[in-house]
Amino acid sequence: MNSEEKLELMKTMFNPKRVAILGATDQLMKIGSMVLMSTLACGYTKNVYPINPNPKYSDKKILGLDVYPSLDKCPEQVDIAAVVVPPNAVVDSIKQAIENNIRTAAIITAGFGEVKTDERQQENKDLVKIADKGGLIFVGPNSMGLYSSEDNTSPLHLGFGFMMPKPGNYSIVSQSGTMGTIFCNALQGIRYFVSSGNEASLTLEDYLEFYAQDEGTKVIGLFAEGLRAGSRFKEICLETTKKKPVVFLKTGLTKSGARAANSHTGSIAGSLDIYKSVFKQTGVIFTDQIMEFIYLMKGANFLLPLPHTNPLRAGIISGGGGFVVHLSDLCDRHGLEVVDLNTAPKGPKLIEDISEILPFYWSKNNPVDLVATGNPEVYRKVTELMLNSGCFDVLITMTNAGLADRIAKMEPDNEFGVRMKQMMMAFTGDRFKKMARDEIKISLHNPDTKVIYVSFDPRYPDEVYDQNEVLVVGGNPEIATIVLKRLQDYQNFVDTILQNKQ
Repeated sequence: MNSEEKLELMKTMFNPKRVAILGATDQLMKIGSMVLMSTLACGYTKNVYPINPNPKYSDKKILGLDVYPSLDKCPEQVDIAAVVVPPNAVVDSIKQAIENNIRTAAIITAGFGEVKTDERQQENKDLVKIADKGGLIFVGPNSMGLYSSEDNTSPLHLGFGFMMPKPGNYSIVSQSGTMGTIFCNALQGIRYFVSSGNEASLTLEDYLEFYAQDEGTKVIGLFAEGLRAGSRFKEICLETTKKKPVVFLKTGLTKSGARAANSHTGSIAGSLDIYKSVFKQTGVIFTDQIMEFIYLMKGANFLLPLPHTNPLRAGIISGGGGFVVHLSDLCDRHGLEVVDLNTAPKGPKLIEDISEILPFYWSKNNPVDLVATGNPEVYRKVTELMLNSGCFDVLITMTNAGLADRIAKMEPDNEFGVRMKQMMMAFTGDRFKKMARDEIKISLHNPDTKVIYVSFDPRYPDEVYDQNEVLVVGGNPEIATIVLKRLQDYQNFVDTILQNKQ
């Protein structure tokens, strides 16, 4: 089957009106139960048909749905079949799907290409051959399924894993189901997600091409141990990155990692130097760190396009001096210019304006140390002055997101600790919620200068920041400057291509 035919079938796969789950069960925490529960729990409102030939389900319901012994007993044509049966029943399930004119499937079951025995390798070949002959494409095997919010009134999570994404514009392919679940939970706003598994039928390159053509996808994320078709991957990326960013988290980089990849999904990891060369030639944004991947995805969504100044002019503001010194080092290290207000064209005027608000002993330059000023209005006013000054392309500052929650979780050891916690809680009250709202408002009202908030809380910040497309980097401030550098490299790549075309 050629790529055009696959792409056409994938339209049905990602937006089915009728779903069947082969191996559905009422035994909680079994995969067949979890797939059915996920399908219903994430908001799919169209027709779902549990399939199980066990006589105990005759004339019975699972989660309120009638159970059918086989696909041919379903009352209407099914668009996609999720296969959650034992390995020795998978091939027959695919045959049954083809006989019932079903052309897409998600095979959750493991035990095929990743198992290095002659028997299982032959079974994998038989599965592919039968599917190809019957004109059927499938996700997996050894997959945790797929998610689609193409119809955002009826999002589909046809898989398992502890996640409940919300509709959005991130599209992800992950060769690891577990990692994919982590990404979906972190990013939340998901357009498409596929746990590609062994990629016996559809490969990462197929999904990438589908995402590239989809107008609802704004940022593409890939987690891969290896590629099946390197040349095709390069060709697709060359065209895709001109229109939307592609972020690639590559694993299997060491000898041990490559061995683990081969036993996990059957992937051949390949040389890191080769991958880096391809990424550089195609504009793919590379990382080998999980948290970098998450914030690169968010940054690509929330911050692009960046101002076209090179290097980017950075402003830094904080309540304490040590933090701004550290951020200044990070900006220099990653090619950002920490603006000197004494020499910048509009810098002296900004110094005068800030001096009317801060005590006389502030540093009178960028970075701006608020010298532990406790007044939130001062923070807001100084931030607005810096954003409106025309001196900066980006502003990096601390956030109050989650601070009240951290205080609430303190566990005092004695009566003085209790009194101190009570005092801090009384001081904060609703103050920090208001400050969070102010941070979002400031960012949205000043789109020309990009704002990145840094939180020392390693947990993800309040969802309201993400919902307003405001970037908060949690736990690790170093990532903020890495994100800016990688995104500017990507933007420069795209700009160069466009200039060469003119």
